[in-house]
Amino acid sequence: MNPELLRDIGLFVEVVNEKSFTRAAKHLEMPASTVSRRIAGLEKHIGVQLLHRTTRRVDVTDAGAAYYARCAQLVEEAQLAHEQLSELITKPRGTLRLSCTPDFAATFLAEILVEFAEQYPEVNFELDLSNRKVDVATEHFDAAIRMGRLVDSNLISVRIGVLPLALYAAPAYLKRSSPLRSPEELAFHSCIRLHANQSGSTWIFEKVDKSKSDKDALVKVNGRFVANNMSMSRQLTLLGAGIGIIDKTIAMELVTQGRLVQVLPGWQLQPVEINLLAPSRLMPARLRVFAKFLKDRFQNKFSAN
Repeated sequence: MNPELLRDIGLFVEVVNEKSFTRAAKHLEMPASTVSRRIAGLEKHIGVQLLHRTTRRVDVTDAGAAYYARCAQLVEEAQLAHEQLSELITKPRGTLRLSCTPDFAATFLAEILVEFAEQYPEVNFELDLSNRKVDVATEHFDAAIRMGRLVDSNLISVRIGVLPLALYAAPAYLKRSSPLRSPEELAFHSCIRLHANQSGSTWIFEKVDKSKSDKDALVKVNGRFVANNMSMSRQLTLLGAGIGIIDKTIAMELVTQGRLVQVLPGWQLQPVEINLLAPSRLMPARLRVFAKFLKDRFQNKFSAN
């Protein structure tokens, strides 16, 4: 095959990924006019229009979509082959671009990143810390770390671990509140919710020593505070604002200090999944090694507790 044709196919895939000649050219570090001319030459060579061009956007034709579906995989495989060949004689290197929530990063990720950086000095880190659901592929992230149930997507999921959760309250809150002996009695307490929607207001419990005949308890809870941030929820709980959901590993020290008390210890909440989401199963070395490193550290952390 003509080497020029292979290069033009790579340009076409990048334009479709970016949905723009200008953004594709910027990412490839070449003039937009060159990209446009090369794509026009590709269309002329194969005898079919691949893209609809307007002054504001670029859309894929039906023929272009079918062509892209085949070409994108070829380009990805070629990029991986090139990288893996280099990785045979080199360590993981380059910039690891990660997206995750500020809460997760501050609570769990900082220490792990420092440890990873010490072992792999040729890897740099760029973190996007927000609750925004980034587009991992088009925004050129290596991966995103997400907590909770996954929504169906084209992303590749690597399960890192689970976060064990329990209910806690400050001694001052328990002193002024009615006794709490069963999950159903939470309906008469002030509960600090992570979300105001139905799923955030319905807490699901199962017995710690659950038998086959035991059923889960679904409790509708209320409260004056809703905070979609675990750190804020924990702080409100410490200040006696109500009963909060807190990660067991973090709460352990606070319980030892007498600042928190676990409530309903005979019941447990559903743990929260932690997943690393990547745009492709063909991961660069820095991401592949980091994913395993992160998974190992989480397993060690929670098995030790």
